[in-house]
Amino acid sequence: MPCVQRSWLAKLFVMAQLLNLGVLCSERPPQPGPLRFPDRKQEHFIKSLPEYHVVAPVRVDASGHFLSYALHHPVTSSRRKRDLGGSEDQVYYRIPHEEKDLFFNLTVNQELLSKSYIVERRYGNLSHVKMVASSGPPCHLRGTVLQQGTRVGTAALSACHGLTGFFHLPHGDFFIEPVKKHPLAEGEYHPHVVYRRQRRGIPEMEQPACGLNGIVTSSHWVEEFVLLWFF
Repeated sequence: MPCVQRSWLAKLFVMAQLLNLGVLCSERPPQPGPLRFPDRKQEHFIKSLPEYHVVAPVRVDASGHFLSYALHHPVTSSRRKRDLGGSEDQVYYRIPHEEKDLFFNLTVNQELLSKSYIVERRYGNLSHVKMVASSGPPCHLRGTVLQQGTRVGTAALSACHGLTGFFHLPHGDFFIEPVKKHPLAEGEYHPHVVYRRQRRGIPEMEQPACGLNGIVTSSHWVEEFVLLWFF
């Protein structure tokens, strides 16, 4: 083969590789910059942590290609349990974290909540009670998370309003939650915060009531309940 033709083919190969790299890079969301927390309570909590990361989750297909910045997985509530388990009940997310991508392979969890559950909120006493019946399609997910480098973990997330939940990797346990009250626009990502679960002992009351020892705080009980229920 003449040298001129080989040189032309080599240049064509390099151009093709650059174009392919450009397509892959264009699928990645822009990295979050400095962020302001509109919700004061969330800001106080997040900034009290020893370390946290602001991330930009996106919904992707089974191959990891970008689909949407919208994170809610459309599932109709009228589907029966025996119809579950198909591809429509699976959803995939990609989250850049610690300079590596996390790939979430999740399935709708129909067993978590009853279709007729009621949420009761109490504000101070029994005279301030608000009860809300269940509505909308299921949005609780569970499955696996894969980190570049073939690390596999587990995840349990809610996609009702952004991504909220817990995922486990070999090197630690992590929580994720959306930045509350952040203005959302079509075609733009919703910033989220990822932080490591803090290992701590179970706090005890100095003067336990009714002779009970080992009373735990409500936040610690909820955390342990989540870990036991999903894993």
